[in-house]
Amino acid sequence: MRIRKVLIKASVVLLVILTVGLSIRAVLNYSMGRKLHNYLEQAKTDGLPLTRHDIAPTCDDAENGAQLWKAAESLFERVSSDQASFSNMFETIFKGEPIDEASRATWTQLAERNRRVFEFIYEASQKKCFRYGDWTKPSYSIEQPNAIKLIQAVRLLGIDAVLRAESGQAKGGLEQCRLGMNFVRKLLDEPFLIRNLIALADMKSLLVCFNRIARGRDLDSETLAAWIKEMDVQPWRTQFARYARTERIYSLEQGLDLLRGDKDAIAVSEIKGKRFFYWLVKPYLKAEIVWFQRLLPGVEHRANLSFFKVKEMDRDPSRKAEPAPWYLRLPGILATDFESVYLKEATFEAMILTTKAGLACKIYKNRNGQYPTNLEALVPEILDEVPIDPFTGKPLIYKVENNELIIYSFGSNEKDDGGRSTYAITQLVAEKDDDWAWREKLKW
Repeated sequence: MRIRKVLIKASVVLLVILTVGLSIRAVLNYSMGRKLHNYLEQAKTDGLPLTRHDIAPTCDDAENGAQLWKAAESLFERVSSDQASFSNMFETIFKGEPIDEASRATWTQLAERNRRVFEFIYEASQKKCFRYGDWTKPSYSIEQPNAIKLIQAVRLLGIDAVLRAESGQAKGGLEQCRLGMNFVRKLLDEPFLIRNLIALADMKSLLVCFNRIARGRDLDSETLAAWIKEMDVQPWRTQFARYARTERIYSLEQGLDLLRGDKDAIAVSEIKGKRFFYWLVKPYLKAEIVWFQRLLPGVEHRANLSFFKVKEMDRDPSRKAEPAPWYLRLPGILATDFESVYLKEATFEAMILTTKAGLACKIYKNRNGQYPTNLEALVPEILDEVPIDPFTGKPLIYKVENNELIIYSFGSNEKDDGGRSTYAITQLVAEKDDDWAWREKLKW
């Protein structure tokens, strides 16, 4: 009898808890629903794009470089060993160390087996656009290129360019780098954040290879000036802002699909009891959608700024990005970590700007027979302005010492490591050897 009473009391308590919980859910669902409705109405009034169809790139099949990459993707013969072999080779190239004969032979053979792949990349680089996926499909199912193949193919192309240059074909090696860079820029046509990250990785690889070819080699001023024009950071900032806009739209579309109970959107989730789960967390999902939508315009604005300006904004409480509400932070499943993307962009800009300054110094030497005493001497005849370190907001460091010219950025740790740097940075902020530098031995 006592057990029966206990069970009845427990059932009543459970029923009360369930009733209260469902009531709270209903209230939250209504209030968060109103907030989402109001946001969408205001967005329409403001003319904000709300669906992927509002931003879908146009691309005729005849001008679509992605078709050529798909052919290259199917043919590409990947490196048989692990990823460390690429890292080791790039560290060698980055440091300017000699490439041993065994490595030279291995990479030359692999490049020859992928020569047709390179030809497809060159051809794709001349096309007007790059549209890989089917934009009639839902945003979560638009097909993406194989990231590993994209990165490895471009890295191999860069390595081959270095080997060509060091075998006496410097002009051919530089042209190979140029076509590779044009191809990488094509990847940016479709505004996916993951595509931007792949493109950044590829451009860094090609910059390392280009620097290996250009540093210490006599190049005419016309060639150098043409390459300086290639070293422009603003298009990358503009594209980064575009990706923030796209992330806003994609997250909105996917969130609304989940709220509607779209079976395909729910199917991509790995959560057990998917339908019940998404019904239960509807209030939370609505709150997350509204918060993320309001966050991203600020992200888009920051994407157009230098990294040091973003850091300044973060130090100012009145300008710092609004943190997520506590109830959104608890699950730990919030949106894209844009802070790490800002850092990747800044690192890339540092590589671009040090390279640009180094090329300008080579032009100055061609004209005057010696390197300049400072970077200000390059303005305005060669450069429009002195390159600014994206990490500090101050001019890049310029030194001529120990029979070497060195131009460098402080890097992500914002410390002067004397220009010591490494290509294989594995931490978000390295503790040492984090400067991004252009080095060139002086010739007398």
